[in-house]
Amino acid sequence: MDFRLEPRHEQFRQEVVGFLSSALTPEFWEYHREHELPEWSPRFSREAAARGLIAPSWPVEYGGRSLGVIEQTIYMEEMAFAGAPQEHHRRAVQQVGPSIMLFGDEAQRKRYLPGIARAEISFAMGLSEADAGSDLANVQTKAVRDGDDFVVNGQKKYTSGAHYSDYLWTVVRTDPSAPKHRGISMMVVPLNSPGVEIQPLIDMQGRHHFNKVFLTDVRVPADHLVGEENRGWYVNARTMDLERSGGAHIGGLRRDLEMALSAVRQLPSLRDDVRARLAECAIAVTVARLLAYRVAWLRERGDAPNHEVSMVKLVATETTQRIANALVAASGLNGMVLATDRWDETVGAVYVDSARATVGQGTSEIQRNVIATRGLGLPR
Repeated sequence: MDFRLEPRHEQFRQEVVGFLSSALTPEFWEYHREHELPEWSPRFSREAAARGLIAPSWPVEYGGRSLGVIEQTIYMEEMAFAGAPQEHHRRAVQQVGPSIMLFGDEAQRKRYLPGIARAEISFAMGLSEADAGSDLANVQTKAVRDGDDFVVNGQKKYTSGAHYSDYLWTVVRTDPSAPKHRGISMMVVPLNSPGVEIQPLIDMQGRHHFNKVFLTDVRVPADHLVGEENRGWYVNARTMDLERSGGAHIGGLRRDLEMALSAVRQLPSLRDDVRARLAECAIAVTVARLLAYRVAWLRERGDAPNHEVSMVKLVATETTQRIANALVAASGLNGMVLATDRWDETVGAVYVDSARATVGQGTSEIQRNVIATRGLGLPR
């Protein structure tokens, strides 16, 4: 099959690529490295938003351009491929905003969506807990109704971006007596609320992306509950599908492959077996990209792909690890400190970072279970 996007889609891609070329200059990166956190640049997010490039598929009344999901996928792919610092707006645009459009009321859409589309507000993901990672139905953070508020107590762990975000998109238990999947709700918690404490979690490379978030008697207005009370499991399931879909995985995967090819070109020779492994990775990158655009096509026609997004996530993240392993096989131990030409990274950094690929955003085991039960109809 010869897959091609329509001319209007490629025209939009050139708009995104042109903007990235003009925005991500050496001067931009020099300032970013000196004054901003890694992968986080509100000024970049706002510049992209001013060009209508971070939420192009959203309705005009909510700050978008009323384009299609395919254009949204193109934007995500090219931003990730360029390594643009998107963390100020990425979660809000990719997961939270579309979830609010689907499950929120009109007042919530007007409250949050235009600000997200202008990159004026940002969201952290408050899902995992100490005993609720892959099984989010086991969440213990409680929200008890008290008049016009909920009073929230609990702890979130591995909370992406909490140290620089405005709001926490989080699941809480609102009915302890209900079955696990039926007693939780989704709500928006302002991170500047009294009783919120954020503690950093530093990863193996010394980077600060995750946090612990402690919630102690935090009062959250009842109108911050998104969707039906005690039906938050289903809201979150759709949010996770949105997180796993789109072009971010594919742009990052293309970036990893180009980095790998740049690195091995510095070597005096390349073994045939490693050359074959990298060729297989290149094929997998193409397959993952086709799967991602199939998901975009399904969403654009009104479907809610579930096992399809698990396929994208599984192929993309496992290929990320395969690329890293091939790099180490090609370069040996000395390659662990071999700088690449394009992004000033090392093979060692890429190798260590790839370890988290298959456990983030739902483990590979979970994705295989989703594909088996939802896609193939196999018994649970």
